[in-house]
Amino acid sequence: MDRRTVLKNALALAATPAPVFAQNAAVTLDFPSWQAEEPGVSGWWRALVGEFEAANPGAKVNLYSIPFTQYVQQLTVRFAGNNAPDIVHLPTRNFAAFAAQGWLAPLDERLARTDILQNWTPLQSEMKWEGKTQGLLLMGYGSLLYYNEKLLGDAGLGVPTTPTAWLEAIEKTTKRDQGVFGLVATSIEHPNLVVEAGTWVMGQGLDWLRQGRYDFANPQTVAAVEQYRRSMRFAPPGMNSTTGRQLFIDGKATFLRDGPWVWAFVARAPEAVRPHLKVARVPFPRETGGTSNSLHMPASLAANKRELVWKFVELAASPKWQSEYVLQSASPAPRKGALPADAAQRLPHLKLVMDAAASAASVFPTHPTLMESYNEYASIFGRSMMRLISTEEPTATVMANLQRELERAVPLR
Repeated sequence: MDRRTVLKNALALAATPAPVFAQNAAVTLDFPSWQAEEPGVSGWWRALVGEFEAANPGAKVNLYSIPFTQYVQQLTVRFAGNNAPDIVHLPTRNFAAFAAQGWLAPLDERLARTDILQNWTPLQSEMKWEGKTQGLLLMGYGSLLYYNEKLLGDAGLGVPTTPTAWLEAIEKTTKRDQGVFGLVATSIEHPNLVVEAGTWVMGQGLDWLRQGRYDFANPQTVAAVEQYRRSMRFAPPGMNSTTGRQLFIDGKATFLRDGPWVWAFVARAPEAVRPHLKVARVPFPRETGGTSNSLHMPASLAANKRELVWKFVELAASPKWQSEYVLQSASPAPRKGALPADAAQRLPHLKLVMDAAASAASVFPTHPTLMESYNEYASIFGRSMMRLISTEEPTATVMANLQRELERAVPLR
């Protein structure tokens, strides 16, 4: 569903009853998040909320979960109905769609009184809209290659370091008669397909755009997409990210390309499988990744809540809680030096996580038109990738048709 349709429907749905909050606190801050029950990071959020409430008597934070698949649409409905949450947590890929509606408050003056911008990842620049900073980036990441060392060893293979070697390893370790696949990846129509296909393209130094125009039919881009298509021949159909991760930690797949947050899932693998699950950098010349999630203040926030919400954002950005973010979620925090030296020695995978984030190029579009219309772009892109992996239509034809469809539906300006 494109952004215009969502906004049109939002006004009709705005009468949806809001969650019931505690009435006995002086001030209760409404805080929905898809991460409220997610392994690893949910513990960080709840501990952060606990310290904030202890430091601000009378203030309560109502943290609750909304499933990721429903999250952006539910928040769109609430903003359109003038019922925005007090603490706004967004998937960063959707930031521009909210900023373009004037729904988010500028933070430049508040940030200028802190050390945040001087110590933050350069990806924080993606939090600007029309020259104003309207959010705080909570995570920018590099993709990682999770692999099953035993399945590789059984095939006489080592960890691949090039795209060609990775393709060969994916193929050689697939044993369909044993229910074992060389790769698990999203194989249903889903926004994650932007990342899956983009890794093969951006990772080889290419891009979907050239000089501000769509460039999907570029022969080099088509060749990279053909490699992605070949890899998906050895992946099971009908996979979303959750089912794919589960298949990997059950020992039924050799490779999973995913973000650093998957380490929390890997740690829960069965005892017989867990020692064989390892992580390395993705075998492309260029590190790829993107911006993940961010904190914002709604422009409509009541006056008696503004300072409290900002205090919450500042606490999340503090050195203590940035270090805790790395340690509890196994994901990169944006503050420089967030990984303590002793932790880097004890937990080498965290150093890999931080190093990957420091050098990653984003697979998400940074053109303002595509940022604002990301949902529509991702939907069209996803349909084309499903044609690519589920039909025999030539790759060049699929990509040429994708370019024509985007030029009609989301013209670049």
